[in-house]
Amino acid sequence: MENPIKRILVPLDPSLYADAATRTACQIAKKHGSEIGGVAVLDSIEITSCIVPEIGPYYPSMIDAVQKKKDHAGHILEDCMNRFADTCEKEGVKHFETEWEGLPSKKLLESSIFYDLVVIGLETFFHFETKGKNGGQGRCLSELLDRTITPVLAVPAKGLEKSERVLIAFDGSLSSARALQDFSRFAQPFDFDITVYVGGEKKREADFLLSNAEAFLGAHGHSKVKLQHEPEPIGSYLEQDDIKSFDLVVAGIHSKRIIKDFFVGSFTKKLIEMKTKPLFLSH
Repeated sequence: MENPIKRILVPLDPSLYADAATRTACQIAKKHGSEIGGVAVLDSIEITSCIVPEIGPYYPSMIDAVQKKKDHAGHILEDCMNRFADTCEKEGVKHFETEWEGLPSKKLLESSIFYDLVVIGLETFFHFETKGKNGGQGRCLSELLDRTITPVLAVPAKGLEKSERVLIAFDGSLSSARALQDFSRFAQPFDFDITVYVGGEKKREADFLLSNAEAFLGAHGHSKVKLQHEPEPIGSYLEQDDIKSFDLVVAGIHSKRIIKDFFVGSFTKKLIEMKTKPLFLSH
């Protein structure tokens, strides 16, 4: 069977998280025979909006100050693209680099529709030129999760260190079903031990969801599947040591307002805030 992940998008910024996303994308690309696109976005809109109030109406000074900021940001992004290219070259992965100018979230969303997977850090630093070391952390990730149709793999600063044990949070909703389907394609060249977790459902409903999820995964070649039903919602699983043993968590995104309302209770929101667990997310 042909591996379905042919194009991977990695948004670039000057952070350890972007470096980790690049390394993780290379791991996946070698499994799937993919090419990776590193995309850097010069945040010209926010740079301009920050400079104008400070300088005031003296137009020549404003233009000069904005251009200096843009040039400085451009040099940093060039370093990001070079670092991305060097990593891909060392890993022997086909790659290309693209630089856009504009609002990072908008440009990345426009790009993402032409890719099979987005690999991004659990923190983002696309506004580094105007917000210093914080770089508007987390903002672009939330906007991508809110709107992209492409599955997202969000990784911590160490990337996807291991790829053995996977937890799928499943509740039978359309978004969790999409996550299950997207993950089954992503996982084809891997040999994952998969646990499908249903929490907070009555036994009859849980058995129906679990048995059908197992059948679906089996039809796609995944035989190492464990089924788990608990009376408590999956959010309570975060309090258990078992969650630490999983290398990757798969979940669906229910909400159109990712920061205000989270799917599967507050489970994924807490995992994002923890910044320690790789997450595979789909609408």
